[in-house]
Amino acid sequence: MFKSEKLVRITIQVPEQFISSATGILARFRLLHLIRIDETHLGRLGYVAETDGGLFKEYEELLNELESLVEILGIRPDGVRLDEEIIPEKDVFKIKEGLGEIRQEVDSALNQREGTELALRNKKSFLERFKLLPDELDLSQLRDLKLVDRMIGLVPAQGLDRLEESLSEVYHAFIDISALQGRAVILVFGLKKDWPVFERALKGALFDPIEIPPQITGTVAEIVAGTQIEIDALEKQAQALARERERLEHRFGRQLLTLRERIIAAQQILSARRHFGKIDKSYIISGWIPDRLFASLQENLLKATVGGVVFEKVAPEDLREVRKGIVNIPILFNNPILISPFEKLTNLYGTPSYREIEPTFFFALSFLLMFGMMFGDVGQGGILFFLGYLVFRRFYKYTDYGIILMECGLSSMLFGFLYGSVFGLDTIVPALWFRPMESIPYFVKVTLTMGAAMVSLGLLLNFINALRLGEYRTLFGASGLAGALIYWMSAGLGIKYILTGRVAPGELSVLGWSAAVLMTIIVLHRPLYRLFIKGEQPEPSIDKGAGLFTELMESVVELLDDLIRFVANTVSFIRLAAFALSHAALFIAVFSVANIVSGEKGTGISYWLVVAAGNIIIILLEGVVVSIQTVRLEYYEFFGKFFRGGGEKFKPFDRETGAEERKL
Repeated sequence: MFKSEKLVRITIQVPEQFISSATGILARFRLLHLIRIDETHLGRLGYVAETDGGLFKEYEELLNELESLVEILGIRPDGVRLDEEIIPEKDVFKIKEGLGEIRQEVDSALNQREGTELALRNKKSFLERFKLLPDELDLSQLRDLKLVDRMIGLVPAQGLDRLEESLSEVYHAFIDISALQGRAVILVFGLKKDWPVFERALKGALFDPIEIPPQITGTVAEIVAGTQIEIDALEKQAQALARERERLEHRFGRQLLTLRERIIAAQQILSARRHFGKIDKSYIISGWIPDRLFASLQENLLKATVGGVVFEKVAPEDLREVRKGIVNIPILFNNPILISPFEKLTNLYGTPSYREIEPTFFFALSFLLMFGMMFGDVGQGGILFFLGYLVFRRFYKYTDYGIILMECGLSSMLFGFLYGSVFGLDTIVPALWFRPMESIPYFVKVTLTMGAAMVSLGLLLNFINALRLGEYRTLFGASGLAGALIYWMSAGLGIKYILTGRVAPGELSVLGWSAAVLMTIIVLHRPLYRLFIKGEQPEPSIDKGAGLFTELMESVVELLDDLIRFVANTVSFIRLAAFALSHAALFIAVFSVANIVSGEKGTGISYWLVVAAGNIIIILLEGVVVSIQTVRLEYYEFFGKFFRGGGEKFKPFDRETGAEERKL
């Protein structure tokens, strides 16, 4: 939990006839970080396996076709576990055959459904426009006109005069049938020989025609009734086709998801081969794997290849490239389920190196503690927990964020009980600790103490990292043990003064002399080390004395910078109190507005509606702001003290390999 998973580098030699079986086993184990052979000495010698790019593209097209079927049928992604062996070169034909049979049956039902939906939309649009016409209008009387043409449609009411003016030179007639939302429904008559003039004039007047099919006869009322019957029949047909879609979903859902997993597994195998090497009739696979899984992987591969596989296992400390820093060991986090979601936030800052402290545990606990301090309320914490639970249960892609939200909700509820706040009401539960608005000076002291504790923890972790990484010289720097001792003595006296209001003169004297000695060590250790121990000489134009003076000045500047930063980092934690107080102040504002709206009665529907709306706004606004401030304190005030980074993220052998291939 406080360090990343212990890894070993393995090299596997697999006979060519067993490569698909072996790759399938590696994919099922998942926790294998492949090393590209072309980045090793074997790759430089030309032992790089060839990959079939055309076959991968064929699988990509099959996956796209399958995804469209899944979307059409509304199939929800579900976990399907594959136990059989996948051989991409052979499976492609089986997958094509299975997918083709499903596509043929689904396409038949789909085409009927699309045709029915299109006809239904057209009929409804036709009916909606025809209802604008008077029921008694007989369209059959308008069909047999020989010298006269006609058109029915809508025109803006203010455009009637313009249309009348445009047609003043030709014979015409308007019948104003009805009006609809500022537009007039009109029937226009004119001589057929003049109809081009009519078309230009109608277009200029923004005329919107109502198309009447030639075969339509009878009154508008009869046509509307007949069309409604057709719509009812089409709706019944659409419902039947929807039931057919559900039947197809239940019939083919599991099969399609299984085919999908087979395609992805085949892509994994083909993608993984880009990392493999090949010597004669054998493939070479190299990568990092957790030491605890090696024995099980070895057993499975030996069984699948009838003992034909050859293993090499090497610990990281035995690799010359690792000792010289040429090769990075990938970082595989190892945290409990309640802590692991915070790994995403750790990775946003950087990936720790292999030997340094893995900080996710400290990040998670301090994040929840600070979030609760700034967002302490029983009711609002309960809502956060409920929202997190919904995300956790309904959105499987965001389960990590659902867990974080639930934990933040619990932390908020805990501090809500400590502050005595339920949706901003302080009369429901007693404050088990204190009420922020009534104890502002005390709250500031608490946050300063917490700031000192967080900075001290960062310095302690930095000390441990220096020992684990062999950076012993840094212990004498301002960010090392020497600087930490100055900070701890100063912070201790500061906390004592905050709590008791006094500091003994002897304690100040001890602090002064100790700080002087430690500051001297901090200032002198680097220039003396570089000039006299490491043997680095100044430039020819600068003598040794000048070089030493320059080093001393740089050390003094860095010391002052680090000491000022220590103070600033500690004081920065006052924002915990500031945002907790702003949270309480927002509640005061909400209740004030509610009283004004309800006539200062403090009761009634309007009062509680304002209170509810205010709580929603506070949750949305303060939740985001508090989260941002908490992450900022973690990254700048805490991680900055010890986090080195520069590590390589562990890339599991799973479908991400296929995603990487698609990018290539």
